[in-house]
Amino acid sequence: MRATEGLTLLEVVLSLGLLSVVLLALVGLQVSSLRAGSTGRQVQALTREAENFLEGLRRNPGQIASVCAASGSSTGGIVTLGGKTGRCTYEPCAVGTDGSLTCGGSTGSLYRVTLAVPADRPQVTLRTVIAP
Repeated sequence: MRATEGLTLLEVVLSLGLLSVVLLALVGLQVSSLRAGSTGRQVQALTREAENFLEGLRRNPGQIASVCAASGSSTGGIVTLGGKTGRCTYEPCAVGTDGSLTCGGSTGSLYRVTLAVPADRPQVTLRTVIAP
């Protein structure tokens, strides 16, 4: 056998092909990471807006009926948060003798408010109980 002093053309082509496959995989991971980061920032901003909205309802519970729709209603309760349309619903709740919360009746001393943003396919859904 004789010793060669360099690489053959086939070895160079194969190594370049392998390198290109690895680089394409890394670029794909980078793109996925950037998309996930962007989506995370959007969800975080929506969550912050939704929390602020619900905090405003907690400060002024008299607005619940005028801002949110009664649970089961197909109209009303549309709010805009962060440029996205959300749906706000409420239902009366009562505290049982054992301290449990029972919602869905027609009367109660508390309201369970649910906010889903965006309305069609919610990315953020928050639920809270508000005492008038």
